[in-house]
Amino acid sequence: MGKVFRVEYPIRFSHCDPAGQVYFPRFFDLLHDAMEDWFNLGLQERFADFLMKRQLGTPTVGTQCDFLSPAHFGDTLVIELSILRLGNSSIELGFNASIDGRACLKCRHTICIFSKETLKAVPIPETLRSRMQDYVVAAG
Repeated sequence: MGKVFRVEYPIRFSHCDPAGQVYFPRFFDLLHDAMEDWFNLGLQERFADFLMKRQLGTPTVGTQCDFLSPAHFGDTLVIELSILRLGNSSIELGFNASIDGRACLKCRHTICIFSKETLKAVPIPETLRSRMQDYVVAAG
């Protein structure tokens, strides 16, 4: 079983619609924040340097998300990230988000590593791949 990266975010007023619930696109912002934190803290790869110095990017290839229950202003959202599939240049991330143990969303989110210079997918750098391998969860 692979490692799971876990991060917590307070749900702020700016995340919410007039009813005080997180507006669904804001969940994607929070998932991206979790991915950036995973790069910075979990993989020890400064995300800003990855993009700006290494000239690599992580565009979204596909996403599938099930919204299970709402999150409200004042809640603390716990996001867990793991790797469901590690390809040559693509990574399928699994996100589970909850509040006080209550599931809020489950997401399968595929990104790829691409060159900002050529705008084409490139293999995951080997040093990064070896650190990502720790987060791959067993199939099934």
